[in-house]
Amino acid sequence: MAKLGLKPEAKDGRYYYGTFPETSLMALAGYVKYFVAIVKEKEGITAVFSEDIRENMGLYSQKKIEGPFCLITFEAKTSLGAVGITAAASSALAKEKIPANMVAGYFHDHVLVPFEKKDAAIACLAKL
Repeated sequence: MAKLGLKPEAKDGRYYYGTFPETSLMALAGYVKYFVAIVKEKEGITAVFSEDIRENMGLYSQKKIEGPFCLITFEAKTSLGAVGITAAASSALAKEKIPANMVAGYFHDHVLVPFEKKDAAIACLAKL
């Protein structure tokens, strides 16, 4: 397989997951600059956010805040139509026993890994 050249880069800081009722969306709007991803699910809103607002998000979250995670961004521009990027990254991390949560953006793909495994994850992904 040809090298993908994803250029993984660990972002500064720690990131967390929380789940929120839809009724809290207006209250959460003031924090949007700290969000990395927001997903609407039937159970509520899932958001990934920076450590800067962890304490505040605990006031709104339906469940325990999960984290910390390291946010790794593939700096190479990826296409929404690209085939196999998520599979290659998650498979490589799985072989190293590193849990991974993939997030696709319009311009870049991202992966959240347990913060304590960030160095191993970057080394693993840099080989792709």
